[in-house]
Amino acid sequence: MAFRIQLIRVVGGVITASVMASLAMAQTAGDYFILKTGQRRDVIINRADTKNLYYQTPSGDAPMPWTSISSWNLAERRGVKETLASVDAGKYAEALTVLKPLADRYMALPVPWIQDVVVAIVRCHTELRQFAEADAVAKKFGEYQPAQVNRVKPFLAVALAGQKKYDEAIAALAEVAKTAVGKLVLTPAEARMFGQAFLTLGDCYAGKGDEQKALECYLTTTVLYYHDEPIARQAQVKADELKQKLQPKTAKASDQ
Repeated sequence: MAFRIQLIRVVGGVITASVMASLAMAQTAGDYFILKTGQRRDVIINRADTKNLYYQTPSGDAPMPWTSISSWNLAERRGVKETLASVDAGKYAEALTVLKPLADRYMALPVPWIQDVVVAIVRCHTELRQFAEADAVAKKFGEYQPAQVNRVKPFLAVALAGQKKYDEAIAALAEVAKTAVGKLVLTPAEARMFGQAFLTLGDCYAGKGDEQKALECYLTTTVLYYHDEPIARQAQVKADELKQKLQPKTAKASDQ
């Protein structure tokens, strides 16, 4: 397989978002599909929808119906891990330039790294207060992969809470919170989902004036779902602030 070598300019010693986007779309060895006849084809998978997988040919993308495929693999694209890490660092706009083209091409595929990409996109739009965009991506994700939709609900609830639609946000997170009960072994994705969910629930209850319930939610994140450090830190800061605020009330109540 031939690769085109491009000279890239690094600004201030940092790879720019446009360069990272090019890296993310670069082929990583490992794409293939196996036909039901048993024939294996090592290809570059360029996109997919509910009917076809499209692979690269000299004359353009060629469709292969899913009904003809027994198994397949989409290799993780270069730069994805680094870009997902940049989301945690707050580089939301830069990350979107890398992640959105990947989601546009591969959202239909139930691949863990693609699922992580889509969740990160919803998070980025939410953090940038682009709530309509976040909702559109989440809706499309739910159509393609309904079993994964709970993973984006915490970030959609952030949007609702940001608009002071607290009851709607709490209702949106009800199923996620129910799923968390009794779940002792967590994947990194579940830890993030539950941590963000209870952080947002805390914000909602704080907004509604139920400070004790808000504190319980924040502490649920810090004690049980601390695995995602940025989320856990936010919850801890808010819990500490509420503890100080509630302490005089508690002391006053005990004196009476």
